[in-house]
Amino acid sequence: MPQIENPPDTLHVFAIDAPMADAQGMALDGAALSAAFGGIEIEPDRADVIDTTQLGELGLSSYLVEGEGADPDTVRQSAGRLDAHRGPTLILRPGAANAPLDPQAPLTHLGSFQLARAAPPGPAIRTASAEGDATGVPTSAPEPGRNDRRTSGAVATAALVAALLIVVIVWLVAI
Repeated sequence: MPQIENPPDTLHVFAIDAPMADAQGMALDGAALSAAFGGIEIEPDRADVIDTTQLGELGLSSYLVEGEGADPDTVRQSAGRLDAHRGPTLILRPGAANAPLDPQAPLTHLGSFQLARAAPPGPAIRTASAEGDATGVPTSAPEPGRNDRRTSGAVATAALVAALLIVVIVWLVAI
């Protein structure tokens, strides 16, 4: 199997010909992942195994677009093959490896998909809540000292309730 280029911002998807428990174990073990890719180092934190039978009608292609952020145009070309795959599937996220990938058995390459580009930032949103006066305090800020009065009132109320509770307890004991 030829090596697979590994550009940044690309998801790589592989079918795993193994039981789900073995596939999950491989994804958590850096040495096993490295062996499955011909000895190159793979970051286990950037690899995930899913069982496509659990996706139901969503399908692997929709999962890659909606759940992993793959570019819909690149996934659409392989949607039939992706959605037909059933069973353990390894997804390598960007940064999982710093070299071309050389998948070995039990892996079969299903495709590599560019991540969708984030929408460019638009103009700044101007709202009243983002505006402040020259002192840097927003116009909707509470007046200084208001929270202090509220806290003092709460403490005084709690002390009054505690004092009344003590009076009731002493009165009950004295009876």
